[in-house]
Amino acid sequence: MLSIVGCERESGSAAVSRAREIMGTFATLTAIAPDKAMATAAVEAGYARLEDVNRLMSDYAADSEIGRLNRLPAGESLPVSPETFECLQRALEVGRVSGGAFDVTCRPLVALWKSAARESRLPNEEELARVRSLIGTDKIILDAEAGTAARSMYGVQVDLGGIAKGYALDLAAEAMLKAGAAGVLVDVGGDVRAIGTNAADKPWRIGVKHPFQQGIYVVLELSNRAVATSGVQQRFYEIDGKRYSHIIDPRTGRPAEQSPSVTVIAADGLTADAWATVFSVLTIEEGRQLIAGGKTPQLEVMWITGSVAEPIEEKTAGFDSYIVE
Repeated sequence: MLSIVGCERESGSAAVSRAREIMGTFATLTAIAPDKAMATAAVEAGYARLEDVNRLMSDYAADSEIGRLNRLPAGESLPVSPETFECLQRALEVGRVSGGAFDVTCRPLVALWKSAARESRLPNEEELARVRSLIGTDKIILDAEAGTAARSMYGVQVDLGGIAKGYALDLAAEAMLKAGAAGVLVDVGGDVRAIGTNAADKPWRIGVKHPFQQGIYVVLELSNRAVATSGVQQRFYEIDGKRYSHIIDPRTGRPAEQSPSVTVIAADGLTADAWATVFSVLTIEEGRQLIAGGKTPQLEVMWITGSVAEPIEEKTAGFDSYIVE
């Protein structure tokens, strides 16, 4: 991610940027506001919302709403916050539209592959069949009127890791705007929400990491958009010398093998985050067909395949308009 540091811009507005570890990753929040005090307050408001998402939705925290949901007896409902309910509801919708390529009940499969990787082996067919019986968004029961969530059977586990970070971008950006910021950049683990303009009163510049080596593959120029990249650059399982993606295809129970890197530009962070995962699971042709069929939100996608010596990229028609030449 390419960001800015605190400074004054010609219009007299102040730019304040702060970096912290949060949500198990590294985040940088930048605010452009009429003065430094307001910009600083906006950054702190953004971090407060990131903390909210982590507190409510972390599947690693036993006392989070998702942690508590995962421990409830099957069929028992848990009242959840509006934020958690909305994130769950939208996650189930992405799962439906994508034909099951996105599934927040995939946690047991991720756990199985982690365990097998530690033992330097592949999961066997019996293990995969047993765990796959626990997977499916139909096993999550939401009651909009009561504001509750439940699991339909024992062993089902919810993991919002493929969507909550993007949702956190949106909540943080919204809070920063309410606190008086005119321009906002929220970067959490490389997923970015950009609103307004930067310190130079121009669109924000965002770097997309190279999937095969250190450095930036391409630079994007964004305003009022979000971008997320999924791939195997930093997170993967290695078994018998072969790398397997940390992204699991819920339909097969096996790691996705389609594209080493998928970048999605969308109107909001949740959409970019979730659909970057979807397009990492689907083949490029399946992804293109889904987009052409009008079933996805409005978004632009770049797939990178090939090798370090010869990367091959495919893009939707509008992606190039965001690239800085």
